[in-house]
Amino acid sequence: MDKITMEQLCIQMKEYVKMEDELEFSLFTAYYQDVMNCLQADYQELTADELVQAQAICGVLSGNAQARAAKAAKKDVNRKKFQKMHEKSNFWQEAIKARLKKEGLSEDELAQKIEGMWDD
Repeated sequence: MDKITMEQLCIQMKEYVKMEDELEFSLFTAYYQDVMNCLQADYQELTADELVQAQAICGVLSGNAQARAAKAAKKDVNRKKFQKMHEKSNFWQEAIKARLKKEGLSEDELAQKIEGMWDD
C-alpha cells in the first residue's frame, strides 16, 4: 500500500468541506487516522507548504471533532473519541504553528495562506 501524502489528504479535505451532509463516523475516523499517521511518520520532513496544509486540515478536524463531541449525548460511546480527536488535532495544529513561526512565517501570513485554501 502506498503511503498517503499531505497533498492527497488536502485534496480529500477539500471534497469533505464541500459536502452538505456530515461525514459518517467511520469515514471521519479513518480520515483522521490517516492524517495522524502522516504527521507522526513524516512531520520532520514536511515542507512549509505541506505544514500549512496540515495546519489547515488539523484546524478543520479539531473544530469538527469538538462540535461532534458537544452534540453527542453524554452516554454516546463516540463522545470521548471525538474529544480525543479534538485534543490531538489541536495539539498538532499548535505544534505546526510553532514550527512555522520558528521557520519565519507569521500568524498573519499563516492565516492568509489558509484562508482561501478550501475555496477552489
